Amino acid sequence: MTSTGHRPNRRLLPIVERQPPAEELRPVGVVDGHQAFKVNDHEMLFSNEELITPLQPYPGATLPTVPGRTAYPIPDSVGEYSTWSEFKKAPKFMAQWVHWRERAELVLQGKYHEITPAHYEGIFTLVCNFMCPHCSRRVTRTKWVEGGTWDHNTDIERKNTMHPDGLRRVIDELSEYRVDSQMGIVWGGGDPTANPYTYEGMRYARAKGITSSFLTNGVFLDVDECLETDPILIRISLNCGTEETYRKFHGYPRGWDYFDRVKENMRKLARRKLETGARTLIGISLIADERNMDDVVAAAHQIREVVDEAGPGIDYVIARPVMNYEHFDSQWARLKDDTVQRAQDLLSVGGEAWQIFHDLGIPLVLIKDSFEERPAQDDESATECLAYGLYGEIRHNGDVQLCSDSYGNPKYKIGNLFDQDLSDIWTSPQRQEVLDRINEEKCYQKTCPHNSRGHHHNRVFHQIEAFRREGRMDEVRQWVDDLREVTLPMGHSFFV
Repeated sequence: MTSTGHRPNRRLLPIVERQPPAEELRPVGVVDGHQAFKVNDHEMLFSNEELITPLQPYPGATLPTVPGRTAYPIPDSVGEYSTWSEFKKAPKFMAQWVHWRERAELVLQGKYHEITPAHYEGIFTLVCNFMCPHCSRRVTRTKWVEGGTWDHNTDIERKNTMHPDGLRRVIDELSEYRVDSQMGIVWGGGDPTANPYTYEGMRYARAKGITSSFLTNGVFLDVDECLETDPILIRISLNCGTEETYRKFHGYPRGWDYFDRVKENMRKLARRKLETGARTLIGISLIADERNMDDVVAAAHQIREVVDEAGPGIDYVIARPVMNYEHFDSQWARLKDDTVQRAQDLLSVGGEAWQIFHDLGIPLVLIKDSFEERPAQDDESATECLAYGLYGEIRHNGDVQLCSDSYGNPKYKIGNLFDQDLSDIWTSPQRQEVLDRINEEKCYQKTCPHNSRGHHHNRVFHQIEAFRREGRMDEVRQWVDDLREVTLPMGHSFFV
């Protein structure tokens, strides 16, 4: 008899009734600096701050037409411009922050300490049905917290999972801290499906005007219930294309049916998105090290089978090699000297896996800095973290982390939402003390993952500070205005 594996113990406590999904908008152009949309054949204007419906599978998938423009700002090179053809190929991830006008103005004024997060990583459970050998979160789940888990058979309890009363508290606090009409939660873990309160929490967040991103291994995903919460995106980590490799890469016993489950859930997710007309973006994640490198192409074939059977319900695939993060003493990713290059060869233009996605018409998003060495820091003045305000992390026990790239490291804890209001935490001496300490340790240069949101923003913000020292902020402001003109806002922060 085939075992169905372990599913954590769960009991449901309702939070709020489901809210109806937002009406779909169709872009028709830019009018007076604002994106114009059609709704039921009526043209409407929305400011960047009011835009909440995602229109693109990744930043830059759709670009506005700007008549007469010949020079285009390079999103990650302040003050620099290119031709249209060069701009079209350049990644647009670093063009998104300029559409958050209040936050952008604080950057332009150099008031980084006053910037508040566009979203928080919600690590509301430490429980996961996997024990991935490469997982860097094992330290978070075992060493840094009391009651952590590195075990399939873990009960849901307060020492590892935030319960409904805590979720309400967190969501209520975040809803009061929206700036640029933007506040989001990345529902992660552990795995968010291990938390029996996740879907009701997402409904409550939606009712409070908070956007959601749902990152899961997909094994125990309740497709219909998750889609009904109207998340901006649902992303499933597939990583492998054969059962044997999938089992070893994700660390569960032989005989469990997890691979069959995730394949079926991918099909159902793609099919139900098409049937319901859900606006939610559906993504598939591929990460690779030596354990599954030979399975990347097989994983691409699995995605092709989903499209063949369920229809074109997959909006994008995101890929990167596994990284060894500097926050942790141990290195769990299994990497050889040529691992990253081999992954890049498979996934770059003309590669075997790339060709499959290209033929399907599915965008393949490469986190390019996962394939490159950490950028050299030639400017000795560019050592401090300037991006700590944009993305935070809230843990299962209410702890608030300075940034979302600290992975639960207690050195980055700035307060607890069960003891303090978020506004008090954000202006507390503890937050300043943590920032002073990590800057003294040169976290930005030595520890911050160089493919992370924070690191990307730091690179751009330090370029801005160099312009400020030279008295050239008028050029920066023009560059920001030009970026707003030639890119579209995403209406959320999950693809930065």
